[in-house]
Amino acid sequence: MFPMNPFQKIYIGLAFLPTIIIFHLGQLTLVDGLYRYPEVSCMPHFDSVYGNPTASCWFDSQTKFNCRKTSCKSFDHPDRPFGKLAFSGCVHDGVPKNGVVHPRNYHHYPSGDDKWLPGKFGYVAAFDSSTQLWYNCPYTASRDNTDNYLCTDCWM
Repeated sequence: MFPMNPFQKIYIGLAFLPTIIIFHLGQLTLVDGLYRYPEVSCMPHFDSVYGNPTASCWFDSQTKFNCRKTSCKSFDHPDRPFGKLAFSGCVHDGVPKNGVVHPRNYHHYPSGDDKWLPGKFGYVAAFDSSTQLWYNCPYTASRDNTDNYLCTDCWM
């Protein structure tokens, strides 16, 4: 009976594997042959192309989702739909932007980076839809600069 003990432990572990898979798949919904995710926070990146109904929503640096833009809204201000996210106190090449930036794309840098604000508080790099320029918006300029999109119709 002694030689069977290691195999018994393996079989017990394998018995739990289907249960774990079933619980994980229960968080997803299969629609049109794609697994749909109920809600995805687009932090740290959101990439969108003008005229395309879908956008790339990055959940983390390795996980990218495709989301319908119409399902995206502000995380901090749920009444703001896609296109109404607003960053303020932004600069482009050292020149301050008058008014707010409504980003089509954004990339958050919570700890700053080596190129801009090294070793400082974070910022968001945002592509402004109206001026077609990238702006850096420090988190210290406005609490809204830490905002991101939350999308509800996403798939991988």
